[in-house]
Amino acid sequence: DGCTDWSVDYKKYQVLVGEPVRIKCALFYGYIRANYSLAQSAGLSLMWYKSSGPGDFEEPIAFDGTRMSKEEDSIWFRPTVVQDSGLYACVIRTV
Repeated sequence: DGCTDWSVDYKKYQVLVGEPVRIKCALFYGYIRANYSLAQSAGLSLMWYKSSGPGDFEEPIAFDGTRMSKEEDSIWFRPTVVQDSGLYACVIRTV
């Protein structure tokens, strides 16, 4: 209740194991309605979820801050490993 679904956007990344990659939240692409700074100042929080199979986005990602980190509207993998394969979703929530 009270949730707004702004978009569903899929982007496929193909990365070599060992290379760094940045995944930007689709809610903050230039043509979509949200602005990360405005969302943050409004008390909203950006959460990332990972699924290994379709529709299984239950637990938020626990970032270790080193190899895998959340930086504003993106997540970084430095470097990528095979276990990073999967589906990722970003969600804006109230704190």
